[in-house]
Amino acid sequence: MPFVPVPATVKVSWFYTYNGQPCMNRLYVSTPATLPDQATCQVIANAAASWWTGNCQALVPATCALRLVEAISVAEQNGPSATFSAGLPASGTNGQPSMPGNVTLAVSLRTGLTGRSARGRWFWVGIGEGQVLDNNVAAGPAASITAALDSLISTITGLSSFPVVVSFISNGVPRVGGPVKFIINDAILVDTVVDSQRGRLH
Repeated sequence: MPFVPVPATVKVSWFYTYNGQPCMNRLYVSTPATLPDQATCQVIANAAASWWTGNCQALVPATCALRLVEAISVAEQNGPSATFSAGLPASGTNGQPSMPGNVTLAVSLRTGLTGRSARGRWFWVGIGEGQVLDNNVAAGPAASITAALDSLISTITGLSSFPVVVSFISNGVPRVGGPVKFIINDAILVDTVVDSQRGRLH
């Protein structure tokens, strides 16, 4: 797919190692500047890493470690970027054995609008055995995971930016006017049933 610019937008990626395998989460951030500069990318990368160590590290087992956070401007091809790696890797501290690598929990990122194009998902990396009861993430850990994602929304809005869902396609074809951004305002669990990322089972 050829590069499609998204004005005033930075793509943030969290890179992990989980049970010896590389994993990643990604989120788009809408910025005040149409063309975000390197300094803006660095501020976002720093905040994204601090959010994880402050809100997620205590929830995940030691086999899950954050290795790097990267923020890249997607407003222009070959745009500025920044990484944060100071003090990383940072391993989880919840002290429980980990579930198999494919076990995750899908958190729905809502924008207040309907349709698949206006919703995002975050697949939680790192679930401990004691956090799962039968096929469900227990109520306490589930609430903590949701609170962590709500904190991410607050962290980004605190930078005078917004977490967004970027839609490139509508009805199966590229959007004529270019990508559309939907502001994320809530993180919810549709259910607590564990989900599977089969690619992690290697």
